[in-house]
Amino acid sequence: MTSYEKELISQLEQHYPRLSTTRLLEKLMDMGVIDFSRCKILAVRSRVEQLVKQGYKKIDAMWEAASHFACSYEYVRKCMYYYQDVNLCD
Repeated sequence: MTSYEKELISQLEQHYPRLSTTRLLEKLMDMGVIDFSRCKILAVRSRVEQLVKQGYKKIDAMWEAASHFACSYEYVRKCMYYYQDVNLCD
């Protein structure tokens, strides 16, 4: 973790000690600190992975995710194959 990341965490803990994780994330998104585009990609990828674990074939899971998020299949495809640097876990 970088010194900038540590400092940001320290400041957030000082300024918002009682906020829930959900509320803190909402506040950071409102401030523009969190990259919402990357969050959308992560949400799509996670949804597809969950559906595959439930037994969907990958293409069917991608179509289902497109329906769930009310976006195009092409967008889901880009999230899955083009944006490779966005992952929930290391």
